[in-house]
Amino acid sequence: MAILEAIAAAGGEARLVDLVDGLGLHKSTLHGLLNTLAALGYVSRQGASYALGLRLREIAQPLNDADVVLKEAFAPALSALAELTGENCYLAVPCGTRKYVYIDVLEHGDRGLAKAARGKREGLTTSAIGKIFLALDRDLSRSLRKAGLLTPDLEQDLDLIVEQGYALDLEQAEAGLNCMALPLRKQGRLVASLSVAGPVSRLPEAKLVALAGQVMRDMYDMVKL
Repeated sequence: MAILEAIAAAGGEARLVDLVDGLGLHKSTLHGLLNTLAALGYVSRQGASYALGLRLREIAQPLNDADVVLKEAFAPALSALAELTGENCYLAVPCGTRKYVYIDVLEHGDRGLAKAARGKREGLTTSAIGKIFLALDRDLSRSLRKAGLLTPDLEQDLDLIVEQGYALDLEQAEAGLNCMALPLRKQGRLVASLSVAGPVSRLPEAKLVALAGQVMRDMYDMVKL
């Protein structure tokens, strides 16, 4: 998996020598692993480089379909929040037990920020979106708690999120940037998170708190399907 992620991070194709340097594996060991991946169709040889193989698309198709379903289901909520705030709004889903990934973005504010976010993975403990997943998914929070990654302050934040129904990130993930996130449920199950982010000057804490209350009241049918 580390090899596949390294090739993906390099743009889908990487030289053997660069993979050796980046992964810290012996050249002969890495060459053997790449040959196995190539035999299975997960990578292909491209001259002196290795590229991601088409079999990855095949096994990832069910996930792509699931993302499409979620994006279509919550498109009205994402669009409504973007129109209401005039800021960049995001749709994210959990990605493993340590991170989440953005699956859709609507650009209204900083376009560069929005473009960089699509498909990007972020840590669960460092943002409003991540705290939504941790607060409302006990299995997820239990995993991080066992790993010693939940501080007393974060535990207190998670309890508050359960009580109030939304999460705030006040310049915690990035200086000068505030964020508010809400849970998205389908048939009672937490499946994604909806968020808005923007400069502190346009989205101060008081405005985000009021916005969260407005969304939970006026967009109830859009965030709970």
